[in-house]
Amino acid sequence: MKTTKKLTFGFVSLILLGGLLVAGANFWKSSLTVHRVLVQGNSVVQTNEILQLTHIGDRTRMYDLDLMKIQKDVISHYFIKEVVVERDLPSTIRITVTERTPVAMINTGELRYLDPEGVVLPHSVSGELFDLPLIGGIPDDVSPKVGSTLLHSDVQEALAILSAARQVNKEMFHLISEVRLRSGGDIVLYTAEGSIPILYGHGHAPSKLVRLEAFWNEIVRERGSHSVQYIDIRFDDQVVVRWKEQLGKSKLQPRS
Repeated sequence: MKTTKKLTFGFVSLILLGGLLVAGANFWKSSLTVHRVLVQGNSVVQTNEILQLTHIGDRTRMYDLDLMKIQKDVISHYFIKEVVVERDLPSTIRITVTERTPVAMINTGELRYLDPEGVVLPHSVSGELFDLPLIGGIPDDVSPKVGSTLLHSDVQEALAILSAARQVNKEMFHLISEVRLRSGGDIVLYTAEGSIPILYGHGHAPSKLVRLEAFWNEIVRERGSHSVQYIDIRFDDQVVVRWKEQLGKSKLQPRS
C-alpha cells in the first residue's frame, strides 16, 4: 500500500514538474523579442528592400511572427528566387535569399532582364548595373511581362548559349554582345569587339563556344578583329572565317 502511494506521489510530482517546465518555457518564449533581422545572400536587391518586405516591427515577439508569411512576402520580389526564414534564438530573425541572376537583356519597347530560366525581370531594380548581352529578334507572339517565363524555343536556346558561354569563362561571355534570333532560322551571335557576326546555327553550345574561344585567342587576336568579315561555327570540329581582305575562306581545324 505504501509503495503504491509512493508511486502515485512520484507520478504526480513528475506531472507537476513537467507542467512547471512547460509553463516556464512558454513564459520564456513569450518574453523573446526581435532585436535584429539578419539578411544574407543578396547582392542585387538592397537589404533595406528586403527588410521592408518582412513587415517585422521593432521589438516584435519572436513567436508572434509567421515565418511562412514572411517567406511569401519576401519572395514576391521579382529578383528573389528562394527564401529561407529562421528564428535564431534568442533575438535574431535570419533571412537567407537566393537571387535571380540576369544573363541577358531584351528590348521589346522596354528593356527587360532575363534569368537563365527565361524569367522576365524589371530593368531598373537597384543601383547595380548589368553588362549583359542583348537577345534580339524576339518573336512578335512572345509577351515579355515582368514575372512571366519565356518558354519560346529560340529564346530558351539563346539563354542556353549564354549560360554555356559563362561556363567556358567570363571572357567568352563578355565577347558576345548580342544573340540574334531569326524566326527558327540559324541563330547569329555578334561580338562586343568589332560587332563581328558569328553564324552559330543551333545546338551543341559548349563544344561550339570552346572552339570559338580557341579560334579567337589563337587567330583573331593575332590578326585583329578589324580584319574579320564573319565567323561560322555551324560545322562540326572546325571554325570557318572570311577575312575582309580575302575572297576565300580560312578554316581552323581541330588539333590532333
